[in-house]
Amino acid sequence: MTIPLKPTDMQSLLTHDHRYQRAVAVLHDDWLTIMADETRADRQRIQPDDLYFAQALLASGAVTSQADFTSYAGVQALRQRLGNQLSPAAQQALIKPYL
Repeated sequence: MTIPLKPTDMQSLLTHDHRYQRAVAVLHDDWLTIMADETRADRQRIQPDDLYFAQALLASGAVTSQADFTSYAGVQALRQRLGNQLSPAAQQALIKPYL
């Protein structure tokens, strides 16, 4: 079952803006490209908003990925794969549903 995107998310999907590129980089394990383009040090790490938009893209069926946000094992695998690229807030956002 797919979940429709919110209007702002749909706008990002259609224009492939920076927000969309960050979310897709999380899903396709291509974060180093984002880090190279980012000028602000605080935005070089994956933020909770990146994860939320990535989840929305997966749930809508707009993007496919091996990333699994629906199970504890999937989230742990994602945390292990992304490692220190995740900000502390993003790590908390990932595990929050399982606490």
